[in-house]
Amino acid sequence: MDQKIPPQPLTSHPLSPELLINTPEVPITLPSSTNVDQNLSNSLSSLNISCHNHTNRQTFIHQIYNNPYVVRQRSPLPVFRKVYTRVYSSDPSMVHPHLYRHQYASYSPASASSGSGFDPRVHLDYESYLRVNELVSSSSDSDESSIRSKNVNTPSDSRTLEDLKKEICFLAKDQCGSKYLKSKFVSPTEVEIEIVLSEVKGSIAELMKHQFGNQLIQKLICVCNDDQKARIVCELTEITFEFIDVCMSPYGTKAVQKLLGNLKSPNQIMMVIRALRGGAARLANDPNGHHVLEYCLKHFDSDFNQLILDRIADNCFEVATNRSGCCVMQACVEHSHGEVRNRLVYEILINAIQLAEDPFGNYVLQHMVQLKSVPQLTELLVRQLQGKFANLSQNKYASNVVEKCLTESRPIVSEDIILELVESANASSLLVDPYGNFVIQSALKVSKGFAYDSLLNLISRNVTSMQSNIYGKKILERIERKRIVYS
Repeated sequence: MDQKIPPQPLTSHPLSPELLINTPEVPITLPSSTNVDQNLSNSLSSLNISCHNHTNRQTFIHQIYNNPYVVRQRSPLPVFRKVYTRVYSSDPSMVHPHLYRHQYASYSPASASSGSGFDPRVHLDYESYLRVNELVSSSSDSDESSIRSKNVNTPSDSRTLEDLKKEICFLAKDQCGSKYLKSKFVSPTEVEIEIVLSEVKGSIAELMKHQFGNQLIQKLICVCNDDQKARIVCELTEITFEFIDVCMSPYGTKAVQKLLGNLKSPNQIMMVIRALRGGAARLANDPNGHHVLEYCLKHFDSDFNQLILDRIADNCFEVATNRSGCCVMQACVEHSHGEVRNRLVYEILINAIQLAEDPFGNYVLQHMVQLKSVPQLTELLVRQLQGKFANLSQNKYASNVVEKCLTESRPIVSEDIILELVESANASSLLVDPYGNFVIQSALKVSKGFAYDSLLNLISRNVTSMQSNIYGKKILERIERKRIVYS
C-alpha cells in the first residue's frame, strides 16, 4: 500500500497539483458582522466622514446640501452601502455618511491611493444627493433657520480657480460642479482663462459632447481672445472624424455653433470649414449636425462655404430627400451664388421629377420657386416639369409643387401650366382627385382671361360628377363664392 504523504506547509515553491490535492482543508475564521461594521466605522472615522461628527440628522444633511463638491456617481461597491446601513439602521432616512465628500479641499489623488481604498471621485452616489434634496426641501422654514444659524462645516466660496485647477474637468461634468465653475468664471481674468484653458486641453471635444461639460466650454469660448480661440480650433479640427462626432452630438452641436459665432479670424473659419467638408453629407442628414452646416451657410460668405457646397452638390439627391438634409439644401441654394449655385441648381433640376414626388424633396423645389431674388429659377423648374403637371397634380407631395408654380410664377408662365392641365387626357379626374382639386382651386385663383374661361368650360362639362364628389364640391363652392363677390 502506498504511504500517505503528510501535508506540507505552503512555501515559496511553485504550486503543484500534488501539493494542492494533499493539502488538508483548514477552516477559515471570519470576523463577525459586528467586527466588520466596527472596522468599517473606524476606517470612516479616520477619514473624518463619520456621522458621529454631526450633532443631528438635519445638521448632517445641511452640510451635504450646501457642499457644491458632492459628486454623484453610482458606487461600484454596493457592499459598502449594505454594511454601512446596518451601522445606522436606527435612522433609515440618514444619508450614508461614507457617500459624503467631507473636506474636499484636503483631498488629493495621492491620498486616495495611499492604501485607504476610498476614492471620493468614485464612491459617491447620485441617489444620496437626490435624497438630500428631498429631505431638505421638505423641512420646515424654522428648521432651516436653525440649521443655518449653527456653525457648520461647509465648503467656502473663497477658493479660486487656481485652487480647483486639478479638478476642473471633473467638476465640469457634474451638474452642481458645472454651475459652481461658472459662478467662478463670471468675470475671469486672463490668468483664470489660461488656467481653465490649460486644464481642459485634450478634453475639449469630450466636454463639448457632455450634458454639463459643454456649458463650461461655451462660457470659455465667449471670453477667450483670438489666440486662445485658435488653440481651441486647432485641437478640435486636428482629428476630423472626432470633430464631426462633436457636431452630431445633441450638446456638441450647440457648443460648435457658439464657437462659430465667436470666430472673427478668416483663417480660423477656414480651418473649421475644411474639417466640416469631409463629413458634410453626413452632417446634412443628421438631426443635430445639420444645424452646424446651416449656421455656416447663413453666417459666412459663400466663398468660405465653397468646400461645403461642392460636397453637398456631389450628394444632392441623397441630401435633398432627407428630413434634415432638405433644410440644408434649401440654405445652400439661398445663400450661394455664382458657379457653385449653378451647379446646385443643375443637380436639383435633373432630379426634379423624383424630388417633387418625395416627402422631403418637394420642399426643396417649393423653396427654390419662392426665391424672389432669383426669379429665373421658377421658369427653369417649370420648363423641366413641362408635360408632367397633370400627373404631378395627383400626387400627395408633387401637387404642392404645382400649386407653388402656379401662385409664384409670372402670369404668362402660370397660364401655360393651366392650359396644359385643361388639355391633358386626365383633366376630368383632377376635378375629383383628393390632391388635384387643390391644384384646380389655385388655378382658378390666379387665372384670367382665356385660361379662366378654359377652366370654367372643363368644370361645366363635369359638373354632374362633381356634385356627388366631396372634392368636386369644394371647387364648385369656390366658384360660387367668387361669383357672389364679383356680382
